[in-house]
Amino acid sequence: MEYSKVLNRSVNIVWQNKFLIVLGILAALGSGSYGSGGAGNGNGETGQFPEFGDEIAGLAIGLIAALICVLLVVAIVFWAISTIARGGLIAGVDGIESGKKSSFRQAWSAGWQKAWTLIGIGLLPAIPGLILFVAGWLALGTYWGTFALFGDEFAPVWTTGLGGMFALIACIFLPIMLVLSILRNFAERACMLEESGVIDAYRRGWEVLTANIGEAIILFVLQIAIFIGLAILLIVPVIIAAICCLLWPLFLLVQGAISAFISTLWTLAWRTWTSEPPLVEKDPTTV
Repeated sequence: MEYSKVLNRSVNIVWQNKFLIVLGILAALGSGSYGSGGAGNGNGETGQFPEFGDEIAGLAIGLIAALICVLLVVAIVFWAISTIARGGLIAGVDGIESGKKSSFRQAWSAGWQKAWTLIGIGLLPAIPGLILFVAGWLALGTYWGTFALFGDEFAPVWTTGLGGMFALIACIFLPIMLVLSILRNFAERACMLEESGVIDAYRRGWEVLTANIGEAIILFVLQIAIFIGLAILLIVPVIIAAICCLLWPLFLLVQGAISAFISTLWTLAWRTWTSEPPLVEKDPTTV
């Protein structure tokens, strides 16, 4: 692979097709985290009005629970939009490289048509993490129950046993989650470009990755180097944007351009690895 040509081609594609930046902004929605925090403190006369204190506490708990549910729904919606946009980026770049006309509507429509498959591909790496989460809460609940029934006498024994079991489960599932997270990038391209289902997409992604592991590692290292260079270059503008909310749209624009560039880079690499001929750009000086 000629890395310089792939990098330059990725930049040119994004620059000449600005709708990819919009898709990049939507794709970046899934890379953030959503949450809330709050605290309250009151010094009311709870001794004189205990019933009001109980009602206020219950209302506060209800509002917090409702807020958490709303934020969870918003996070899920943003993640789904991000997942569809990732598919749209792949389809858009592939269409451009195949010499077809592409637009935001066409790219988004392509991602939308594969929405459930893309969501399934995105959910698969989360399953090991969910298992670890459930195992952690079960271990913690078991410890609390044992402590409540038997006190401190058996607590150290249970702590050691449960801690060892949880560490063993983590050693098994964390590498699986890491591998699936890496393969997701390839599985999405197998889904969008080769009409693969969820499991088949991961199987195909594994085949392409293992067959081109050396070039993939070099490309990944180049990606990290680009991120580091951009982080150094943009550290001051990012700080300014964080302070001045008026610059947030510009920050989103930059983030979308970076997301579009990285996605384009890997799509071009996939086409190279799967023997898809690249589109030869015409020299504007020739007739």
